[in-house]
This record gives sequence, C-alpha cells and structure tokens, in this order.
Amino acid sequence: MLDAYLPILIMFLLAAVLSAVTAVAALLLGPKNPNPAKLSPYEGGVPQIQETSRRFPVKFLQVAMIFLIFDIETIAFFPWAVLLNQLKVFGLIEMGIFLLVLGVGYIYLWRKGAFNWEKEF
Repeated sequence: MLDAYLPILIMFLLAAVLSAVTAVAALLLGPKNPNPAKLSPYEGGVPQIQETSRRFPVKFLQVAMIFLIFDIETIAFFPWAVLLNQLKVFGLIEMGIFLLVLGVGYIYLWRKGAFNWEKEF
C-alpha cells in the first residue's frame, strides 16, 4: 500500500535537496561586494531620486486581493456543475452554503468600504 507513495516521497526529497544545494551554491559562489547602489531600492525601472515623504496608497492592491479571493472561489463552481447530476440535493445544499459564505464575505467587505475607491479600510 505504501509503495504507491514512494515516488512522491522521492520527488519531495529530490526537490528539497535540489533547493538546498542551489541556496548553498548561491551563498558560496555569489558575489559578495555590496555597495550603496546595489543595496538601494529599484522598482519599475526608475531609480529612487529622493526619499518619499508620503505613504504609498494601497487601494489598487486591496482591489486586486479582493478580486483574486472572489475569482478563485468561483472556480469551485466548475467541478460542482460537472458533478451536479451525481451530487443531487446534497450538492445543491452544499453549494448554497458555499454561496452564503461568499455572500456574507462580500457584504462584510461592502459595509467596511472596501469597494469605495476614495476610502481606505
């Protein structure tokens, strides 16, 4: 019975060994001459000219995270739709509970103002 899991165990061990070897090789063989230019933050192809004095708005990130949460949750509808004839009433009740939980989360975010672009929550 456990023989079926042996290839999976070997794969996990190989992945762990390979990642450890790669990390150690990068530490040992990598360049070790940091300077202020290499240690400075660099994002979006534009070097930082001056220190930022205001907080960066995270509205886009909030909307992106909310979209991902609800988008990934809706992926669960596909297997449910495929197996609907086999699941019968049980599957319908389970999907109703799932939709209820999603709806409660959506209403909670709506009440907190997560969809209001002008307000950060």
